[in-house]
Amino acid sequence: MTPLHDADISRWQKILGYTLSVVASILVFSSGIFKFIGEANIMDILGQLELANQAILIGIMEIILVALYWIPRSTNLGFFFFCAYIGGITVAEILLGDFPLPGLSIGAMIFLGTLLRKPGLIKH
Repeated sequence: MTPLHDADISRWQKILGYTLSVVASILVFSSGIFKFIGEANIMDILGQLELANQAILIGIMEIILVALYWIPRSTNLGFFFFCAYIGGITVAEILLGDFPLPGLSIGAMIFLGTLLRKPGLIKH
């Protein structure tokens, strides 16, 4: 089985990497749940983007994305999908006229968290 972290990383890299990755994953997973159940504030935001009709699909995609990221055999693929999805979050925040701090923050957490745990992902 493919591990969720490289064997040759330090203890602090594991702790910080997992912490950042888990926090970002919880944020996106909970966002997916809120979209799936139709939470009012989320639906208002999606309505402004004309995506309210796709809320359930987007929520399911977010949940699947997090699952792919944490399944050891698909963690690398999940990482790249996660980064692409974060780009979409950032664009949506800009379209709403907001500064994309949430998207950039989640993106930084997932990127740094993954690269701390799996520095071999970009060593080639």
